[in-house]
Order: sequence, then structure tokens, then C-alpha cells
Amino acid sequence: MTVRTDLMELSVAALTALANPGFVKRAIKDVAAGALPVLREDPDGTVHARFDDAVQTSMGAGVSLRDAACTCSASSMCRHRVMLVLAYQASHAGAADAPHGAQRQAANGLPPGWSPASFDDAAIAAAVTPQVLAQAQRLALERPTVTVVLAGAAAPVPAACMPMSQVRFFSSASLALARCDCQQGTGCAHVVVACWAFRQAGRSHPGVAEITLEVAPPGVAPAQETGALSAMPAALDARARLEDWLWSLWREGASQPLPGLEARYEALQSLLSGLGWTWVHEDLAAVWDIVQALARRSSRFGMDDLVAASARLHARLAGAFHADATPAARVPASQILGIGQQGDVALDLLRLVSLGMTCWRDDASEGVRIVFADPDTQAACVFEQAWPRDPARPGDSASLQQRRIAGVTLDKLAAGQVVTRVARRRANASVELGAQARQTNVLPLTPAAWDDLRAPLRSDTLAALLHYLQGRAPASIRSGEAGGNWHVIGLAGLQLERAAWDGARQQLSALWCDSDGIMLHASLGYEAVSPGAVDALARALGGEWGALLAIAGPVRRQQGGVALRPMSIVTAQRAVVLALEPKAAHPIQLADAPPAASASDALLGEALHLLGQILRQGLRHAPPALRARTLAHAARLDEAGYAQASRLLRGVFADARDGDRLAPLSALVLLLEKLLA
Repeated sequence: MTVRTDLMELSVAALTALANPGFVKRAIKDVAAGALPVLREDPDGTVHARFDDAVQTSMGAGVSLRDAACTCSASSMCRHRVMLVLAYQASHAGAADAPHGAQRQAANGLPPGWSPASFDDAAIAAAVTPQVLAQAQRLALERPTVTVVLAGAAAPVPAACMPMSQVRFFSSASLALARCDCQQGTGCAHVVVACWAFRQAGRSHPGVAEITLEVAPPGVAPAQETGALSAMPAALDARARLEDWLWSLWREGASQPLPGLEARYEALQSLLSGLGWTWVHEDLAAVWDIVQALARRSSRFGMDDLVAASARLHARLAGAFHADATPAARVPASQILGIGQQGDVALDLLRLVSLGMTCWRDDASEGVRIVFADPDTQAACVFEQAWPRDPARPGDSASLQQRRIAGVTLDKLAAGQVVTRVARRRANASVELGAQARQTNVLPLTPAAWDDLRAPLRSDTLAALLHYLQGRAPASIRSGEAGGNWHVIGLAGLQLERAAWDGARQQLSALWCDSDGIMLHASLGYEAVSPGAVDALARALGGEWGALLAIAGPVRRQQGGVALRPMSIVTAQRAVVLALEPKAAHPIQLADAPPAASASDALLGEALHLLGQILRQGLRHAPPALRARTLAHAARLDEAGYAQASRLLRGVFADARDGDRLAPLSALVLLLEKLLA
């Protein structure tokens, strides 16, 4: 009898995604103990499993794991379905006709180089209902932007990332075993559109491992026209009004009274919603949030955040119109603008692992930002919550930890592993947790919690992380990246060179080095809102909880190495979310001198600092002394060989009287960010 290829291809990772980790772990233990069910296979390929407790499970060809029949009391997924697959694989482990023979990959059971483009129209029609196929046609007519990724370093199995969902293909023989993270889970319209996207990518970009494209239904040619935005009066009007709003911010300064900007901001958001420019809408909201937070003297943002956010918003607009005018642009204008990314989506089953938490407060409110890793999609996502500030409560993390979210206290959520069926994901990859406590389970974060994470979210060598950071698209055209700069770095191959406290900067710094001489610079400043974080980091560095295994937080490139702001650490004994640790004085070695920054980094950093001062006060209100300092610093940049940065900085005030006033400012900010990275 022919071996069932679809069952043989399901790896442990695939079963975990299709079922859940608990069922898979228990099933693996049962198999190891020899507690296998009795199998029987029908001529049509249906596999039956009979267990010692009289439970019977059956799974036909072309059936999803969830739709397999089982007589146990579980309402949906159960361990018996997982056991059927593992028992079948064990019984055919030595079969000569097992799929792909010695070529079977360790990470998955798929043939090397296989693509979901191989699913033809007949296979798709057999896997979904006519209603789902019609829904997929309607979805594709909207020309959604889809990123397809073949199995390899970036993804263990072929995957398609589309508006609000991700589809992963775990079998080359059965489309029913493709998994979407929407609420339907399998057999949905997103799976069909993903197959079409792989077909289209194979025709237009053969051999490319990852590509973003606009998908069209079969038989409809992909859009090739350019200049569509320039031909839309509404698009041109939106760009002009956005740039005028940004220019008002730079001209008058972020410290100006807000009502004038606020009315125009609300009108712009309404306009952008009507156009469907989701990423522009998000970027504009980010700029406005920072402006308001700075006005409230929030600890959440600094002027450098506002400088960067305003530059990236302008660059996104410019990049979209440039892509629109460029035939066969690698990133379509619709992807840069976020067309087709509206709203949020309810998720079927979401598993999250905490990477750390930051706290903030201002005059009116306080809040937290928890960054989670999704082991299934290997992406970072963010949960944020704010509360009105009670003057009677202390404004540190300890006062926040007992607030309840989805029936769970904040300290357990921020230092936990979450499994929930009541989550929604927004377009920018932030998540919301529903209030139904019974649908959400939280387990403690353990030293093994990050073991399922892989590149690029987790890097076990600094060289691999640097390669990823250098090759990714500019921030001004990336999208859906709440928490996108957060990474986990394995510390097993690194040597801790030094750890010291800089009293002047109120900052604890640590330096690791790998065998190739690449440095990891980690630094964490003291903040009153999380007063125990620095001491907890010092205790971990001192070995109080055993050997350091991994560290997580936002990263960037620095001086040929990697700079990281540590938010959590995993040691041999425990996982430590720094912001949650209680305040406990711990002796820390004093630094002999501040960490040595290169002369070029100091020079470029001062240029960004000057831009922050200009944006705070406004170009029109900048005092003569600030203008003089700016021109003097431009001369120093020129002497150091940064001719382009010098020219752009020198023209900051002169360009205030020219027509295209924002382009030089944005170009300067993005150039400085690139040079500093």
C-alpha cells in the first residue's frame, strides 16, 4: 500500500502549529514509551487508530488534522489526532517508498525546493468549498500585497504573508494541511490566494527566495501600469496636505500649542482612512502620539524619536510615489502605503512568549508595552495598555503589576507564555487580548521558553544578526513592525568582557565579544518607572541565577557590532523580565571611564541632537545661537569627510525658504541614521 505522503511530511513543528504544544509533547512521550495505538488503513488511504482506552480516531486523505474524526470527548483538537500521525510515521519509518527518501529535510518533511505553486486549480477546488473559492476571487480582485517566502533560512516551510494573516504550507501532498492564522485556520480564502501568489512569483521572479507582489486572480494579468498615484487628485492632495502638516511642525516647533495641529491631524486621518493608506495612517499617528507625549512630559519618548518618526513619514510618501513611477518596482507602492491592510483580524489560536516589558508614565497616564514572540510565525508583536494616572499610586512598575488584563495580573502576563483564543491582531502587528479569562491561559516564562525561536527573530551568532540587519529594507518603507527591532541573541558563543556602571550617565553597560571579534554592546539606563531593572541586570551579569543563555531587546548596528537595550534575560535557572524585578540594591563595579564612542559616532550623534533642538523650537523660532552651532557643526562634518551630511545640515535653515522644504531634512535624518547604524 502506498505510504501517505501528507502524514509523513508533518514535522513536530508542523504538528505543534496545527494542534498545540501540549498535545504534541504528550504524544511524543507516549510514542517514546511505546504506548502506540493499533493502526488500520483502508484501501482509499484512510488511517484508523484504536487506543487502549477504546478511543478511535480516523483521518482520510485530504483531510485537515482538525477535521479528523475522533470518538474522545474533546470538542475540537485532541492528542489522539496527533498520536495517529506520530504512530503512522513510526510504523513507516523504514519504508523504502517513504516520501523523498534520504532527501527528507531535518526541519520539515517537504521535498527540497518545493513550492505551493505546484497546487493546481483542481487541487485547490478539491480542498476548499465553492464559497471559499469565490471569496478568494473577490479578495484577489482587490490586488492584495503578498510576500511569499520559500523554505530556507528565512522560513522553515513555505509561507505567504498577506494583509492581516500568514499562511504556512506543511505538506506538498495536501492543501488541507496548510495553516492560516486567521480564525478559520484551514481551508480559508487566504490559503487559496497564497497559492496564487506563489504561482505568480514563480513566473515573474523565478528562483527568488522572497518577493513582495500584488496578487491577481488566475487569468487576470497583474497590474503593470505606473503613475497611478500621480493621476489621482485625491492622492496628490493627501500628499500635499501631509507634507504641509509636517512642515508646520518643523517650522513652528513641537513645543507650539497643539490645537492648530490637532484639527488638521484629525482631518488627515479621516482622509487617509478613506484612501486606505494604512501604513501612512499609522506613521502619522506615531508622530502625533510622540508630539502629545512630549507635551505631557512623558518618559516614553525623546526628541530623537520625533525627528526619526517625522522623517520616516515623509520618506514613506516619497518612496511610494517613486515606486509608483518605477516599472516593476521591487516593493509596490501599495505595499509602502499599506493599501489593503485595513482593520484588524480575530485569530484562531495564538501562542505568545514574552520578550520583555517597558513601562512609562506622564502627567496624565501610565502604561506598559509588552513585546511577545509568536513561535508559530516567528514574528514579534506588541501588547500595549494605558491607564489614567492615580496621584495616590506610586508611579513605578510595582504599582502596575497587579493590574489585571484578560483576567491575569500584569506581572504574570509580562513574564509568561500566553495561549489564547480571544486575540485580535492589528495591521501594525500589535495585539489585543479579549476579556474572556477562560479562553486565555498563562504559564510562567522558563529558561526553555525561547528555544523554539529561530532566525531572524533569534540569532545565535552576531554575524548572522548583522547580516540580517544590513540586508533588510529601510525603516521608511517597512511595515507592520510593532516590535520589529526586538531580537533574541544567544550568548553561548560569546565572552563577557566587561560590565560596569557609569554614574554620570546612570547607565549599566556590558560588552560581549565572539570568536570573530564582533562586539555586542548592551546598556540599560536607570528609570524611576522601573527602578529594579538595572540591579536585576547586574545580578544576572554577576551569575546569581547561573550561566547566561540568551538576552532580548531592541537592537541596532553600532561600530561594526550590535547594540542592544536589554529587556529580559534567560539564565540556566530562570527567565528574568527586568522591568518586573523588585528594587534591591546590588553592588556594581564602577566604570573607569564612559564607554568609548567613536569620534565619528559622536559627531553624527551631535548632528541628530541639533535636529532635535531645531524641531523642538521650530525653524522660524530658532535663536541665532542655535543657527550658529548648526553651521559650525556642519563645518566639522565636512572636515571629517561627511560632505553630504554637511551640505544637508548647512541647508536646514536655507531650505526653509525653498519649495521642497521637507526633502532635505528627511534625507539628512535618514542619512545620519544609516551612518550611525
